[in-house]
Amino acid sequence: MDFTTLLIILIIFIIAFSISFFIPEMKYRIAYYMILALLFLSALNIYLSIVYYIQLRNTPGVPGVQGDKGAPGTKGAPGRCSFSSTCSIENARDKILNVASTMYSIDKSCLDKPSLQTCKTQDVLDQALPINAQVNMLEQIANNSQMSEDDFMSKIKVCLQDSSGCMDATDF
Repeated sequence: MDFTTLLIILIIFIIAFSISFFIPEMKYRIAYYMILALLFLSALNIYLSIVYYIQLRNTPGVPGVQGDKGAPGTKGAPGRCSFSSTCSIENARDKILNVASTMYSIDKSCLDKPSLQTCKTQDVLDQALPINAQVNMLEQIANNSQMSEDDFMSKIKVCLQDSSGCMDATDF
């Protein structure tokens, strides 16, 4: 009990006790004290019931025995980035350029920055420009991807062979 509750009970008790001085006959005074005692016990019972109900409602019980093991759930998608702090693939541009260079037999520097100086001929430059656009798009996907590196590398080959199949990050 806090101080204000105790003070209120004490004031009520003093008022009830002072009322008893106005009762002249001793039999009625004793009956009055008995009624006050029963009233006090009833009020105390109600008060304690409410206090302990609130206290026990907010207190967790004793943990029980663990139940039977349930059926296994469905298998999730493999290779999602969940343990690393950065969910991007490291050195993605170099890896993409290596794959593209071996697929198309074009120099890596030509695919990285296509120009007449790096590609040497106009035919190679014309072939390298769309591949460079595809490499740039794949690099952006790699930097924002939550895929594992192995899954990403396998999809790179598909995208570089058929660029119409993955024109943006949503198709990847």
